[in-house]
Amino acid sequence: MPPMTPAAPEFFADPPTVSMHPLVARATALAAELAPDADAVERGGIDRARLDRLAEYGLHAVMGPPEMGGAPPAVYRRVAELLAGSDGTTWLVWFQHNPVCRMLAASTNDALADRWLARLCRGETQATVAFAQLRRPGDSVRAERDGGRWRLTGRAPWCTGWGVADLVLVGAVTADDPARVMLGLVPLEAGAGLTATPALRLAAMEGSRTVELVFDAYAVPDDDVVLLAEREPWAVADRAMSANVQPSTFGIAEAALAGLAALDNGAAETLARAVADCRRRAYRLIDEVDPAEQTQARLAVRAEALLRTINVTSAFVAACGGGAMNADHPAQRLARHALFHLVFAQNQQVREATLSVLATNGATARANLGQGI
Repeated sequence: MPPMTPAAPEFFADPPTVSMHPLVARATALAAELAPDADAVERGGIDRARLDRLAEYGLHAVMGPPEMGGAPPAVYRRVAELLAGSDGTTWLVWFQHNPVCRMLAASTNDALADRWLARLCRGETQATVAFAQLRRPGDSVRAERDGGRWRLTGRAPWCTGWGVADLVLVGAVTADDPARVMLGLVPLEAGAGLTATPALRLAAMEGSRTVELVFDAYAVPDDDVVLLAEREPWAVADRAMSANVQPSTFGIAEAALAGLAALDNGAAETLARAVADCRRRAYRLIDEVDPAEQTQARLAVRAEALLRTINVTSAFVAACGGGAMNADHPAQRLARHALFHLVFAQNQQVREATLSVLATNGATARANLGQGI
């Protein structure tokens, strides 16, 4: 079976400020440690000890304030790539922790930040999110005012880390004004007004302990509110962020390229050039263009990255032969993780862009076949 260590540096070139950053060095070492157990974790489920290893390496703070261990965006991206390529299940649970640090650091609720932010950045407290429903029409979770608190009712369809995370950032639409959203940070445990479904059966990353949360007049004190804002500005900012490529997409491609190179270096080099070029364009848009601008270009390059990663993982499967159909084979796992990213952090505009690129590629392929190319 080919080695599943992070890919050689020549696949993805970064400036020394990224490649030599201490957090990148730690993530590189940790990725090599995590990779051998990735299949077992996906099958058996992640435990808190594995997340504590990330905390020991200082990786929980990467989206926090600099004084608490936060890092520049390019460093975060490289860390995310390394973790996703080595162990997608662990990456997913870690990924869901990061927005809580980022949003809490930006919150006007200073007392709440004082209570939790340092602990979250040290990894003493593990957090996750449950606000995907805010990206969809309607109000699947509603927040109704009740004195000095909010009462949540409804279902949040996706919450990763049940049983290993301590807190969850829940998003809801306010009942008195559907044009507002409320995000509250609450304990992730069953209790009065909060239950969870059994873990969802997922085609990929099933070990992430992902459940659906069910709220029944669940009380969130004002002291635990991270954000209360107009829904449309929040949605605009969220759509702008979602238009960009998830770095984890490139991490999966990189790991598959490393495996493929051990079997067919020529094919790996050819595919790597296209992926690296896509990565350069994607990160240039993030680093050099205002977040509100060139949305269509961002969506197009995100869709391209997704499909190039599908191609790379498919090539790895093909090079491995029939053995890659074993559920615990690294090529099989990476191929499923590439498919997972087709719907991960997806909204309507991301879906439409991905389908557009798929349709265009299909039409081009049919035309080439008709011309004997």
